[in-house]
Amino acid sequence: MTKIKFRAPEYQHDGAFKEREFEFEGDEKSGWTIRRDGQTIYTLASGYTPVQSYYCGVCSTDLARKFLPYPLPQIIGHEVVGKKDGKMVVVEINASLRARGVIDPENPYSQGSMHVHDPRRITLGINRLSGGFAPVFLAPVDAIIPLPSEINPLVASLTEPFAAALQGVEATFPRQGERVAVLGPRRLGSLIIAALAGFRQQQGINFEICAIARHPHLLKVCQTLGADRAIDLQQIPIEQLKNEFDVVFDTTGKPEGFALALDLARRAVHLKSTHGQKVLGLQHLTDMVVDEIALLPAKPENFNFTWEIEAKERKNPNIYVAEDIPNSAVARLLSEVVENRQFHRISIEAAINKIQNNDLKGSPFPRFDLAIAGSLSTVDRILRPIAGEEFSLVRPRGAIMLYDRDRTENSPLYQAVCDRHLEIHSSRCGNFRRALNILQQNPAIRVALEKNLITHRYSLNDIASAFEIAGDSSKSIKVIVETSRFFDEDKY
Repeated sequence: MTKIKFRAPEYQHDGAFKEREFEFEGDEKSGWTIRRDGQTIYTLASGYTPVQSYYCGVCSTDLARKFLPYPLPQIIGHEVVGKKDGKMVVVEINASLRARGVIDPENPYSQGSMHVHDPRRITLGINRLSGGFAPVFLAPVDAIIPLPSEINPLVASLTEPFAAALQGVEATFPRQGERVAVLGPRRLGSLIIAALAGFRQQQGINFEICAIARHPHLLKVCQTLGADRAIDLQQIPIEQLKNEFDVVFDTTGKPEGFALALDLARRAVHLKSTHGQKVLGLQHLTDMVVDEIALLPAKPENFNFTWEIEAKERKNPNIYVAEDIPNSAVARLLSEVVENRQFHRISIEAAINKIQNNDLKGSPFPRFDLAIAGSLSTVDRILRPIAGEEFSLVRPRGAIMLYDRDRTENSPLYQAVCDRHLEIHSSRCGNFRRALNILQQNPAIRVALEKNLITHRYSLNDIASAFEIAGDSSKSIKVIVETSRFFDEDKY
């Protein structure tokens, strides 16, 4: 039985930090008890091991943490580099059963990368599991990945957001000859530029990468990371850019940025921001990102929706049809769909019962593969039908199709999807090994990231200043908190 005591800054409900004393007691086989100031706050099952924190980055999710629907207070921080058994490591953030080394053949979320959507998972530094802004943290044993020797630990502190950026690129999958824009490139946006450049080289697909921002210094950084073109919104009127790009990645983290991205895009907007706020009539946009669900126009070809990066095609056999969709529309859609699919035009409550009774035959996950909604309010109910629960009627990495039922709905989002047939894609965290492979094979990207993206480094005991500077886009791009000085090299 191991006991680990340490002091760490804990993030509070109001966004402030308060230093508290913590204790981890347990071991990898029997599990752990976590105490704060002598009081047990939660327990962990088997499959976790202590890792010493070395660096931990501050990201937009950290800055918006008080708006997210997860318990507080908490030790946060998930962009972490650590040290385990004398070797530098990075740690994937999802503490799923699979990440903990637990084999469950009956669990559909045990297959491939879908384990990151296991409903039983918790998340490092975000949802319940104490994070990397501390001298030590508990990591799922199979989420610990050795750091390749070519990548130094400081650059490795960008592994988690770079993997998330690459996941967004893979989810939207730019096509040959397309024009791809990144709107508001700062922390995440700069990494998406780098991920697009690495992905383009890896896949052999020729597309243009454009950075769009109001800060010239950020645009210069983007060009060092692989952007072919940089547009300064202080010099070019935004009206000139409407419908200019095939794909737009919105990395502004602001509702108004998402609205602007809708105006700029022709084919798709990719959203990665998890700011927890209502946007353009959609309350659960952040939850859509968490579940990596797409919002699509109701067109026959979208019944074949899949992620192009996946190895096999989906059949999407079970489709939920909301009650606000007319029977005539269902009949028309059925006549246009050749493949064998079952349309379930039932109430939200009946749909929940079908899922809970495991009554969706043929679907790989106990959810509907797709859904059709007639309004954004219905989209919200499909995304989170049970208040306070992280539960959607649609499977992770599935899609909700928006049917143009009500011409009076004046949301720009509704109009963009229904009138212009714009697709909204979303994604969350990504595959660390694929991200590390691109970084390992591209020394120019590594050098550019370290030189241009990491602008500030703070000690753990000055974390409030780190967050203050990270929140000021005019003064910083990426802020890293150093926890290595709290190491005890004789441990672990």
